[in-house]
Amino acid sequence: MADSNSLFSLYEELVQDHSSQFDPQIASLQELVITRMQEIRDAEQSLVETQAIELKRITDALATDARCLLPMPGLRAFVQELKQTKSNNWYTRKSEFSIAEDPTTWLLAMLKLPIGLSNYQTHEDLNGYDDERNFIGYSYTLSLKLGSIEHSINEIPLKRIYNVNECSETSIKGQIEDYIYGDVKYLLRDMEYPESQKQQLAAEISTLVGYSLKIFALKPRRAIFNYSSIEED
Repeated sequence: MADSNSLFSLYEELVQDHSSQFDPQIASLQELVITRMQEIRDAEQSLVETQAIELKRITDALATDARCLLPMPGLRAFVQELKQTKSNNWYTRKSEFSIAEDPTTWLLAMLKLPIGLSNYQTHEDLNGYDDERNFIGYSYTLSLKLGSIEHSINEIPLKRIYNVNECSETSIKGQIEDYIYGDVKYLLRDMEYPESQKQQLAAEISTLVGYSLKIFALKPRRAIFNYSSIEED
């Protein structure tokens, strides 16, 4: 029977030799990466701060009158995508939710009705329950102002996580049709417009609100460095 000391001695020498050769190199590389990333962070900070200033200017414009988004090609593409997406809501399948693909031709663009959007906030609920199961829920709230009338759109669901393998998300069309549209229509109820125009405005405004969520979600871009060791057999 082989002696246990001699059996492992060569392997242990090889491990020690490998450690002494390469551990210092890896430690030195890690230190270089940390130092270099800090240099990059310092160099990009000015540009990141400038991005934040510009985003603040954009959100301030939305708070004043979100109709400034009407000429944007992104909104037009958003409308086209919505119109191609099948609705799950039988009520809003009616023609009252039909809107033109070119937002600059909307009724909203013709009227003196400023649309203010502000106070966008996301929320996390760690103790959600839907009468069947617990979940972690994500939602958002938003302040909407139509002319002089202001209203808070509360707790529009974004996502529910039930476990590591199951989650559900509310599509942007679902958010518009099932939540935003009803709130907008309620705000328009006492305004002096014909009923047909109120329905058209509700569809256009709720679509504009839905698109604005893409704007509110923007964050200053930062440099990201990811590295994973490649393992070999």
